[in-house]
Amino acid sequence: MRMRFSPRAALAVTAGVLALSFVNVSTASAAPGVVIMEKGDQFRQVRDPEGGRCYPGLGPDTAIANRTGGTILLFPDGNCMTRILNPLGPGEFRPDENVGSFLALD
Repeated sequence: MRMRFSPRAALAVTAGVLALSFVNVSTASAAPGVVIMEKGDQFRQVRDPEGGRCYPGLGPDTAIANRTGGTILLFPDGNCMTRILNPLGPGEFRPDENVGSFLALD
């Protein structure tokens, strides 16, 4: 006998699976590697950034390289609070970004 889900039940199951997938993400985990930022004569490195932690950036016109194993989100503000965010995947480099702050996802 085959069980069929109504659209509402299927949506509830999907939402539950997504919620459980976020529960397993530890905010204390680190993305192994380094995030490198450079702006003029300013230079900053963040080694093994912790997932869920907000790190300060160098502002507009920042060159940034994500040399970690995880994705980071770039924010134009200094406290990772704006709804404008920009993902930067593992191994990606951007020569001219507005990096007010960044957040490691994993």
